[in-house]
Amino acid sequence: MTHNLGVDVGGTFTDVIVFDEDTNELTIDKVLSTPENPSNGVVEGIESAVAKAGTSVADLNLLFHGTTVVTNMLLEETGARVGLLTTAGHENVLHLARAWTPGPLYGWMGMEKPAPLADLVDTRGVGGRIGSPDGEETTPLDEEAVRTAVRELQDAGVESLTVALLNSYLNPAHERRVRDIVAEEAPDLPVSISAEIVPEYGEYERTLTTVINDYARPQVIRYLDDLESSLADAGSSATMNVVRSDGGLMSSKAATQRPVELALSGPSGGVVGAATIAQKKGIPDVLTLDMGGTSTDVSLVEAGKPGTTRQTKVGYREFKSRAVDVNTVGAGGGSIARVQLSGSLQVGPESAGADPGPACYGLGGEAPTVTDANVVLGRIPPSVQLGGRMELDREAARDAVQSIADDRGTSIEEAAQAILDIVNENMYSALRVVSVERGYDPREFGLVAFGGAGPMHANALVDVMDAYPLVVPPGPGVMSAFGFLTSDVQNEFSETYLRTDEDVSGDEVRDEFLSIRDEAADWLASEGVEESDHAFDYFADCRYYRQDIQMSIPVDVENLRDDGGLAEIKDDFEARHDRQFGFSLDAPLEIANLRVVGKGAIQGVELEEQELGDADASEAITGHYDVYFDGEYHETPIYDRSLSTPGNEISGPAIVVDADSTVVVQPDHVARVDRYGSLEITRGESQ
Repeated sequence: MTHNLGVDVGGTFTDVIVFDEDTNELTIDKVLSTPENPSNGVVEGIESAVAKAGTSVADLNLLFHGTTVVTNMLLEETGARVGLLTTAGHENVLHLARAWTPGPLYGWMGMEKPAPLADLVDTRGVGGRIGSPDGEETTPLDEEAVRTAVRELQDAGVESLTVALLNSYLNPAHERRVRDIVAEEAPDLPVSISAEIVPEYGEYERTLTTVINDYARPQVIRYLDDLESSLADAGSSATMNVVRSDGGLMSSKAATQRPVELALSGPSGGVVGAATIAQKKGIPDVLTLDMGGTSTDVSLVEAGKPGTTRQTKVGYREFKSRAVDVNTVGAGGGSIARVQLSGSLQVGPESAGADPGPACYGLGGEAPTVTDANVVLGRIPPSVQLGGRMELDREAARDAVQSIADDRGTSIEEAAQAILDIVNENMYSALRVVSVERGYDPREFGLVAFGGAGPMHANALVDVMDAYPLVVPPGPGVMSAFGFLTSDVQNEFSETYLRTDEDVSGDEVRDEFLSIRDEAADWLASEGVEESDHAFDYFADCRYYRQDIQMSIPVDVENLRDDGGLAEIKDDFEARHDRQFGFSLDAPLEIANLRVVGKGAIQGVELEEQELGDADASEAITGHYDVYFDGEYHETPIYDRSLSTPGNEISGPAIVVDADSTVVVQPDHVARVDRYGSLEITRGESQ
């Protein structure tokens, strides 16, 4: 037997899912994350999950890993000391940055400006110049200055090196030569050149993104090497693929070379998995809600495809890297509630995390959290064990929430409900960002809810948004890990183009796309993907001439044989521009960049369709519990989801207990188990 395995490291739990290729069976497991050394939790989770699946680590074929190493490094600023080589006279590129300054909405006195990740002390300018716009060499590279700078930076103690020279996106010859010199002078020093990380115009963004790549690189190399060694010691010979921010996969070797593309590794998997399930159900347009222990990630899926962005943001830093378009808010099960001096209640963004965690974990936490509020209101009944193994300390939860009630002069139930109302409002605001603020009506979308805490809150959210149906997939607590098992090997390749539709023909654009496709095909081959499994998506970053706001438009390359293909691109761009901004212009279309996404299919999980049976779900009831809804307690049935079958209908109020999550069905709603084992929740009575 052969098995594939997906593992996702979250702020509180490490989620693991094992897929048996022969039987198509899935086994899920969760262990507490180990923030001090994430690889320990990964290995522990893998060993626990394979034992639960009745197999061994030696039987693993492919391993798909989503990691928060890069995300945490950027947020906590614990990365490597980076040296920067740039064109003489441009040493301050990271300090000049852009006009936008992070900080409070009003008032410059509270302004915060993040320090550059490559200090001026570790920056050197070297002679040489590539001209613009033709990319011709106007001044030869000063190779002796490069050698001197490399030796100085190595002696100073830099751990990695970025090369970002002016106009290298037009001609990378100087940067490549610098890399060769670094290999001669400091062969053990990791080095990245900007022409390969971001081969596009925009000196600041190209430099920043490449510096971030090198800021993360030494630690990612150590982490993945340690993890692979630990797995080998445990008897595994599985091929490990790391999940990219855009939901694709790349080998661990490729990940050590381009760690900047792992910044949103974990959240992307959940969106990909949710899109797969929604598409299978015939609901191609959905919003996704992934609520974990520390934060909530929301996204929009249109026509079965997750939205992607070229601007990835982690903390205050925004850089160029393709990623699933996820909006993150500090609202999770571990989000801490506190009464401010004004008497108002605040929930998050600070989280109790995995250690000590919410008070109900019984690990020493005392601060009231969202999970504690759910316990107090009965939304998490006594039969639930977090992660399938952790008994909850219900009295500790009540004591924690009682402190909020005392400060506000309310009952403990009112205090707990206020905590849930505020965290729900925070998530609703995040969902509006990816829908309403981009010209989409959420009433035209469904909602897929997952994560350990998402299914507890989603029914209240869709009731406000009217985004029905609400879909809670099987194994919602490990949806990101499930998404890894449905992903493809992929990477993006781009080129700055800067031509208007009045200056080029469709054939010229097509030829340029095909040239980029050859580069993508070579990369797929290097990742071990057979040519028969290659697939390519084409995009043009478009904007109105002399404007700066760009939109990435999908392109049918074959249609470009006729210049009518350019007209279709412009029509698509103008429709999207009008939907988002409410107007269009009488101006030429400028194609700023061309992009090709190369994909290599991997045998993924096939969702099995089952026959619908009896609507009566009473056999899945394991007891009743008083649960607080709408200002009063209701005697509420508790359902064991593992005992429900396709066709069952569950009338609210109800609590459906899953192995890795708890689903709350509100009064006046009904949950139906569909052919794929998902719960589909709508308003109304059971039929």
